[in-house]
Amino acid sequence: MALTYTELTTLVRTWCNRDEEVVSDSVIQDALQYAADKVYRTLRVPPLENVAVFVDTDSDLTNATVASTNINPSKTEIQIPQDLTEIIAIKETDSAGNTIRVFNEKLDIRTFNDPYAERYTNNNYFTRERNVLILSPGFGYSNLGTAANIEVYYYRRLPSLSAKYAVTVLNYAAGLLTTSGGSTALYFVNGNTTTAYATQAEATTAAGGNQGNTNTANYIGLDVPHWLRDENERLLIYGALAQIYAFTQDDMQAAKFDKLFYSEIAELNSADKQRQSSGGNVQMNFNGRGMI
Repeated sequence: MALTYTELTTLVRTWCNRDEEVVSDSVIQDALQYAADKVYRTLRVPPLENVAVFVDTDSDLTNATVASTNINPSKTEIQIPQDLTEIIAIKETDSAGNTIRVFNEKLDIRTFNDPYAERYTNNNYFTRERNVLILSPGFGYSNLGTAANIEVYYYRRLPSLSAKYAVTVLNYAAGLLTTSGGSTALYFVNGNTTTAYATQAEATTAAGGNQGNTNTANYIGLDVPHWLRDENERLLIYGALAQIYAFTQDDMQAAKFDKLFYSEIAELNSADKQRQSSGGNVQMNFNGRGMI
């Protein structure tokens, strides 16, 4: 069931059976965040997948491309998405979205920078250095089509469990705001609550220049949808309880809920593997990188 952040906090308190003096709301909310952090380390399911697109027209790619030399092919650097936890695939596409090439070879940074190191292929490999992905040969190298984008397909961290929609005119029109506990003002023309304005000056202009014909109300955003909180609150509850019982030094209960937490993750991962292998013949390529 879909829960608000406040409702989830209350539900965890019900499960842990501890009052505010023993386990405060802030401790519960910290425990929920710690549980979510652990989820992103090991859970690999479609709701955590995302695609970041780096577009040539923004000059992000051409400006980041270093030309080839006699011993080194060209390379392109792109910033790693801030919510990335694990890369699934990197590919170059044309303006129609057709794949031109896939960067299938992953190298350690030492091998990548060594022009004399042995590689399984001379083309389409990548490495990571701090917060940068380095692709080689660089953007636009292929003669199979005209490159327009580089797409990074990856597993991500979701927004904070407590994230709320920003108080904006567009979000007001979409019904994503509430006045309950709100502190950010939007402005209106008297008698018209369907159109909100970000500033009093805009509302005054819409009121024909009469500031006295405007009013204001304070808003706060509703909770942003969150897959873990909305559809898998049990996972967060188990993980949070493991943290809470560690906090209260109840080792037996902490171990029990820690086991339930990782068992739930394993079940979700297993269900996704079954989904991936169903519906047809499965074919994949595997490169052991010299390990087998």
